Amino acid sequence: MDFAVRRHHLIEEAKAELDIAYEEVKRAEQEMMACEAEYFAKSRHLDGSADALQALMNEKETRQKRCGIAQLYELQRNAIQRFSEISSVFTIVHSAESPAAATDLIRQHLFRADEPCSLRREVKDAVGDFASSLWAYTLESSSVENDRKVREAWDLIEGVLKEVRGPRSRVSAS
Repeated sequence: MDFAVRRHHLIEEAKAELDIAYEEVKRAEQEMMACEAEYFAKSRHLDGSADALQALMNEKETRQKRCGIAQLYELQRNAIQRFSEISSVFTIVHSAESPAAATDLIRQHLFRADEPCSLRREVKDAVGDFASSLWAYTLESSSVENDRKVREAWDLIEGVLKEVRGPRSRVSAS
């Protein structure tokens, strides 16, 4: 068994996606606050002109809509969910006594019993492949090949989750 420090690239990538989403939300929120401050400063010099105030309000709202804060909040929520899912399944694999036990626990964690029967075999296969691959990567060899298998299995799991729950937006770390 090699005792090298094993880097889990899938978690690192999910964390990078979360960091990017957080920074984009923070940037948009700061831009919206700047719009508010500018609106307040300009409105103080309008001497109560309703038309000018309405025009200024429209300009502020247009600028704030361009920030896309609602979409960014959704991307951030999805990044949080993805990071949480990946972290959870890694924790399950690392704490389980075998890949088979990890497979059962992951399936229970990610999928509800009432989800479509047509996907049960696909779910079992994808989760089993993931648990076995991560087990091998963590306990046997942190090889490029085992890392690739972990990624491919997780991609299958995410595909099944999308099929069951509908597509989710994702932030790209690239």
